[in-house]
Amino acid sequence: MFLSVVNLFKVVLCLKCLLSSFWVGAVQLYVDDEKDFTIYQGLSPTTNIANSTNILIINALPLGKVSLVPASYRRAVKAMRTAEHAVCVPNRVKTKERLQEFLFSYPVSMYLSRRLYQHASEPPLTPQVLNDDAEVKSLPILFTYYKYATIVFTPTMSYGPFFDAQFAQVSASNKVYRAGSNPYDDMYNMFKSKRADFLLGFPAEVYRHSQYETVAYRTYRVEDAPRYIVGYWMCNNTEQSKEFLSMFNKLMMEIYQKSEFYDAHMKWLPEQDKKLTQGYLEEIVRLLTSDETPPAQ
Repeated sequence: MFLSVVNLFKVVLCLKCLLSSFWVGAVQLYVDDEKDFTIYQGLSPTTNIANSTNILIINALPLGKVSLVPASYRRAVKAMRTAEHAVCVPNRVKTKERLQEFLFSYPVSMYLSRRLYQHASEPPLTPQVLNDDAEVKSLPILFTYYKYATIVFTPTMSYGPFFDAQFAQVSASNKVYRAGSNPYDDMYNMFKSKRADFLLGFPAEVYRHSQYETVAYRTYRVEDAPRYIVGYWMCNNTEQSKEFLSMFNKLMMEIYQKSEFYDAHMKWLPEQDKKLTQGYLEEIVRLLTSDETPPAQ
């Protein structure tokens, strides 16, 4: 009996060692979207550009290289600042502040720049807030004129340097704050229910929802906005993260050459946006595979 217990203990200890060695070097990927978390586990089909492109690189990485952690972005940043092992988050844009503190992968996804959406049931925007190309001059100018109008806003998410700077000049009274585990869906649903007058959204995200609904929106580009926004994996600045990103980037270079990378974008876009998106994707890949400076959007 004693020998059986000893043998059982040895088996358990051996399994523990094997599991421990299996996860050594594993990168913790913090995921703040509950739908994305199930998708990255292989339990659900993809639903948008971000998780369609992320699943390509997750599947390309060696088994056990990434450990998924369901957590808020705030918790992820705290872990990135304190952990000695590699911690990453997907779907992040580069900002000056982030670049000073964290490391970024090669581009994983690309979106046509955010546009301003307005309910078609409301009067069109006054020419006073538009330029000669019918673009909104800026968000601060918009809300200087529409003093009591509101826009959906998620404070835990960066909209990119261009729009972050503009939002900083918009009064809190003009923002309807929304922070949840499905930020893009939550913001869209809040706008659709007319709890806000405007939405600054990616065309792909709005199209994903509106193609199945009877809704009508008016769309405006914003003057001088970047042509597109690039999504990256952002990691803490550790030696393990550097080694991981070296592997990650090599795999991304292989993914860029596959039709699946382009399909992961095109399948979520309306026809009128596909040609433009294809051209921008080819531009990004060309810059990465040449001696030119890679895109920094």
